[in-house]
Amino acid sequence: MSLAEVQAHGPGPQGPGPGDEAAAAGAPASAPSVVIDAVIPARDEAATIAEVVRACRGCRYLRDVIVVDDGSTDGTGELARRAGARVVRREQGGSKAHAMRAGVGVTDAPALLFADGDLLGVTSEHFDAICRPFVEGRAVMSIGWFDYGPWNPVVLRLPPTTGERVLPRWVFEAVSPDQLQGYTIEFMINKVVAERGLPTTSRIMRGVTHRTKRDKFGLLEGYRRTWHMFWQLLGLPLRGVVRWRSYWHYLGVLTVER
Repeated sequence: MSLAEVQAHGPGPQGPGPGDEAAAAGAPASAPSVVIDAVIPARDEAATIAEVVRACRGCRYLRDVIVVDDGSTDGTGELARRAGARVVRREQGGSKAHAMRAGVGVTDAPALLFADGDLLGVTSEHFDAICRPFVEGRAVMSIGWFDYGPWNPVVLRLPPTTGERVLPRWVFEAVSPDQLQGYTIEFMINKVVAERGLPTTSRIMRGVTHRTKRDKFGLLEGYRRTWHMFWQLLGLPLRGVVRWRSYWHYLGVLTVER
């Protein structure tokens, strides 16, 4: 099975075939075009959403930009619409994962770029760089990390928690509904990719950061929410939801790009 077929339909019950990694390594630069839509879950991101939408709209590989306004009260949805996004409104905000599912539900694209609505310093070139390994047939999932300066070499090899990633639609849909829980959605996606041995690329988005929870909610509340998020993530392997060996599988299929 070729990597293009895995991107489109999944690896099948037995996982990728023995020639898939070779196919990935030797994929031609002019792989067949694929339709990719951006899905941006956002709640109260008025300060940054327009910048993120404009960067997505400038990405050469994206067809459409969908913002899921997850119960915002600060005009996030209207600002996204003015910047050129198609906006889906959820009146009763839920979890990030449910917002992502709402965005996926209004597009027929076979591939998806997920991005957070709180990015700072992001440009269309950053999204081009994330999409390129996928479009060229070198990866089934391609991810972009924030710029952590001297920590970048370590960050690039951590289990990916970043929200900036492009992947086939079937990967997202392979996450069972009961696992669509808040900030853990990225780990659930990682689990699908790692346990199937799917080639993944990782890169730093130079100069890109984000508005932290401390920026949004103040120092004390921001730290409280940050610790709550990390405890959710750490609890996944402790509860057996994600197996520790999935990380080793992930490292085995990871290519770090510059």
